[in-house]
Amino acid sequence: MFEDLNYDELRRRANAQLSAQAVATLEARGARRSVAPGEPLYSVEDRHYPFVYAVSARLELKDPDGMVLGVLDPGQYSGELGLLFGQTAFATCSALTAGEVLLVPAAQIAELVQVDPEMSDVLLSAFAARRLLLMQRQQGMLTLIGEDGAPGLLRLLEFAERNRIPYRWLDPAVSAQKEQIRGAAAEGSGVRVVVRGRNVLKEPSVAEVARALGLELAASRDDPVDLIIAGAGPAGLSAAVYGASEGLRTILFDDVAIGGQSASSSRIENFLGFPTGISGANLAFRAELQAIKFGAKVAVPRRAVALKPSTLPGFYEITLDDGSVLLGRSVIIATGARYRKLGVPEEERFQGAGLYYAATELEARACKGEEIAVVGGGNSAGQAAMFLATRACDVRLVHRGRDLADSMSQYLVERLRRAANVHIETRSQIVELAGDERLRTIKIRDGDGAVVVRSVGGLFVMIGADPRTAWLKDTVRLDDRGFVLTGHGCDPDAPTPYNLFQTSLPGVFAVGDVRSGSVKRVASAVGEGSVVVQAVHARLASPREANAVRST
Repeated sequence: MFEDLNYDELRRRANAQLSAQAVATLEARGARRSVAPGEPLYSVEDRHYPFVYAVSARLELKDPDGMVLGVLDPGQYSGELGLLFGQTAFATCSALTAGEVLLVPAAQIAELVQVDPEMSDVLLSAFAARRLLLMQRQQGMLTLIGEDGAPGLLRLLEFAERNRIPYRWLDPAVSAQKEQIRGAAAEGSGVRVVVRGRNVLKEPSVAEVARALGLELAASRDDPVDLIIAGAGPAGLSAAVYGASEGLRTILFDDVAIGGQSASSSRIENFLGFPTGISGANLAFRAELQAIKFGAKVAVPRRAVALKPSTLPGFYEITLDDGSVLLGRSVIIATGARYRKLGVPEEERFQGAGLYYAATELEARACKGEEIAVVGGGNSAGQAAMFLATRACDVRLVHRGRDLADSMSQYLVERLRRAANVHIETRSQIVELAGDERLRTIKIRDGDGAVVVRSVGGLFVMIGADPRTAWLKDTVRLDDRGFVLTGHGCDPDAPTPYNLFQTSLPGVFAVGDVRSGSVKRVASAVGEGSVVVQAVHARLASPREANAVRST
């Protein structure tokens, strides 16, 4: 959709013209007004700002540093994905010349994207292209300041990258960047973040940065919905697309980023319809656009801490980590799984400083041209090794099993065996990590007990995952490994559970990697997310549930 487009093609899409019919549609939902030279139409950090169509006036867009992002001639318009996501404005829009403009409220634009195919095709494509251009230019929203390898910085880089938030990174250790840091009034030790060129945050959490960007979830106990989806991996995104497209008021949230665990996959080659492969991040980006297109509300980072039936009959409450409560008539649990750790000393110390649990361009940059090691025997480990082999000088794949073919797709096994700079070590495991401020060496013990010390520029751990279900303890039934039981597995006495995805609570479903017995593949997660919506409809249409809702 966008990942293979060059700069010129992105610019072409970003400046796509609206037809006369589309302009007439906007006229019906907005208001014309005259503007004078220099008159502001909206400013940086405005929470409620309009879509602006230049009728006869010329307009200018500037970023928080005063840099001109673009000039809009008559027939052109403002806006990018932040307008649909509900983010605060990252640019200032003002009139360069006198004339007329057409102002359309953001809510009206969001509705048009849902109901008008022409507007949806043009605006979604233009807004997405504009966001990607901002990322390429490193303009707009965030300036991240911190030394290379600092764990706090890495968390913020991951958040910005995976959520496609435009940012630039300044390293205090680079003398050429010290003046820029001074100019941003962000000197000092530790990690600092400058939001839209104005607000300086010191050692902020991801949640604090998200709030400063205006990424609050605009829903609460007083705003009940039809469907709450916890987890924005492939299963949750699929459920959001199908639920919202079928008219359900839908909220989707995740505690890290859109895409879940799959977003860390550098290349997925066995997903239907992508013969040359697609990165997990790009797949998630496409799905997020679809969910937004159909009207789903999406928010990160938000983490669920509790689920319980509401005092309002027919509703459930999900309490989030910030204390807010969501109220919904049905719930889909799609929180997936969390990468499993090695369990060796010093692991926490080196996390983000040479030790990684994902293999994307972000992590690969830190290991370019060096020898690295990948731990694991599944497809994620194999995909990571192949991806990193194009960046590192040497990749060592460490697997404790006897044969990769027992746990990895055959096509990946063959590619790994033929790759000139990939070395496979089976019946082996990492037993020790060492280094200074970064990981420098690892100890590998083979099946015969021999231990070898190897210097590495990076260690990538992909040894499976544990279900993210701590927040569900004592709420729904779990299996002995913590995965959510569904269907007959959750209640053997129930002859006809709603369907395979029904948990022990009526109206609460589980899909994807978090579900006990599920196939841990992106394609199956997408399938489960789409099919479960039928069960949600059955729940909402059931006489018992309908009577409960009417009684409220």
